Amino acid sequence: MAKPGHGYPQVVPRAEDLMHARVVTVPHRWSVDRALVRARAAGAVMVAHAKAVAPTADLERAAAWGLGRLPWTDVASTGVPAVSRSADEITVRRLLRGGASVVLVRERGRVVGAIDASPRPHGSLTSRLERPHGAQGEARLWLLLTAGKLGEAQGHAVYAVGGFVRDLLLGRAADHLPDIDLVIEGDSIAFGRRLAEEMGGHLVVHRAFGTASLEGGATPDGTGVGRVDIAMARRERYARPGVLPEVSPAGIDEDLGRRDFSVNAMAVALSPSAWGRLHDPFGGADDVAARRLRVLHPLSLVEDPTRIWRGGRYAARLGLRPDAGFKRALALALAVGEYPALSGQRLRAEHALVMDESEPWRALALLLGWGAFRLWDPSYRVTVQGRARLASARLFLRWARDAHIAVDGAELALLALLFDQSRPVADRCVRRLTIAAGMAVRIDAAAARALARRLASLRPRRPSHVAEVLRPAGESLVLGAWLAGEGKARRHIEWFLREGRAERPILSGDEVVAAGVSRGPLVGQIMARLRDLRLDGRVRTIEQERAAVAEWVQGLATKGDLG
Repeated sequence: MAKPGHGYPQVVPRAEDLMHARVVTVPHRWSVDRALVRARAAGAVMVAHAKAVAPTADLERAAAWGLGRLPWTDVASTGVPAVSRSADEITVRRLLRGGASVVLVRERGRVVGAIDASPRPHGSLTSRLERPHGAQGEARLWLLLTAGKLGEAQGHAVYAVGGFVRDLLLGRAADHLPDIDLVIEGDSIAFGRRLAEEMGGHLVVHRAFGTASLEGGATPDGTGVGRVDIAMARRERYARPGVLPEVSPAGIDEDLGRRDFSVNAMAVALSPSAWGRLHDPFGGADDVAARRLRVLHPLSLVEDPTRIWRGGRYAARLGLRPDAGFKRALALALAVGEYPALSGQRLRAEHALVMDESEPWRALALLLGWGAFRLWDPSYRVTVQGRARLASARLFLRWARDAHIAVDGAELALLALLFDQSRPVADRCVRRLTIAAGMAVRIDAAAARALARRLASLRPRRPSHVAEVLRPAGESLVLGAWLAGEGKARRHIEWFLREGRAERPILSGDEVVAAGVSRGPLVGQIMARLRDLRLDGRVRTIEQERAAVAEWVQGLATKGDLG
């Protein structure tokens, strides 16, 4: 029993109380294979040297992927802070909150242990969850409460994960109704069916992946709740770099550990017994606050290189800054090779997702600076002209949208990215992305430059002369000519896209036949002449078109050319 007024010593945990000692020091010049042999012999969970550290599990994965000859420090976290055995817990926690994934413990210059970042206190987001704004915010809250109750009734913990949690921390989720990602520690498909019974809507099941998507669900008062994606909590194993992973059931912390970046590796509990509890084993909340883009481990971008594109999207959208660990992981991923297991469809899908962003050009500029497009082809080169071409494409797309002209932004960006590459590199990129074979022909910078020069020197007597030059060119060649050209050439192209391309006669082909022209090529020729007359402003009404056709028919009849 405590004695009143008696002073008791305060126990302050030290670094030596927090560390695990199964760490072995190896020279930094050793290969992955050699360091792994030493780690296994010592029964170590980590290898370390100076300020570098790598889990033995990461060395094993690197060796299995054929990277055993690399220096082990290439797959390690570097610049790792170190403390003495006697350092207090507050000092250690401050280093971890600053973004360190691990803290080394030293004694007389020798590494004797390590403290990883996993033991973090979990906070609560209850107040943010329960602060709905408007009908959509109320609908979102109803969805989350319902999901938590249904899961608990089935004996499963339910969590909202990923971007929803990140946006909640940023204060964005209250302003709109985003798609919600739910993770279930249990049978996600059975849960999805039960949620669909409660909310209505259409449930699409992807049994092979253990996921389901619910669309069209609504609250009892009929307010829509947006799309809900449902997945089981799982771990992933990558048999080789770039391949789709093998999955198996797991708990929520393992599920978060398989994700791309710390800012996406967070979950908020929805079950009534744990409502609002934040699961943040990798310090994502701190990284959101610091606007830091951090991978969960050094091999992250090797196991799934599409994460590079996702990183570009998040950095552009949220203003995140890559940390040193991301930059090292990126350099390793680009050095590994061409990733034959990574399909072109996945690369193309990531490109399309970038173009769906509100600031796609900023994301593309970041990816260009990171060297990401070397994964399309190792010989891809970043040039000053290429950066300028990307900026021009951005201007053109803005003009097209203001002019209400439909342009495929993803294809326009692809043209800009490949325009200043050599023809062999551009063609290999097209093949790598498994784009239709015709695209390789359409990305022809020489032809685009020639068309731009022709337009710049053109002195048309009538607008139809401009249309005559541009009409035979495909859309990609026209867009390429705009990218290659300047003032006069661009103005001609903009007129053609805005007015010249869409002009059509009022008369139909049947009416031309009724005027006395036999069916066949001549009908098309007359329709084309009518279109040009309209472009030049020489006919405007249907009566004027009929008069022009009658005059042509009379002249053809005189010559005996009516067919």
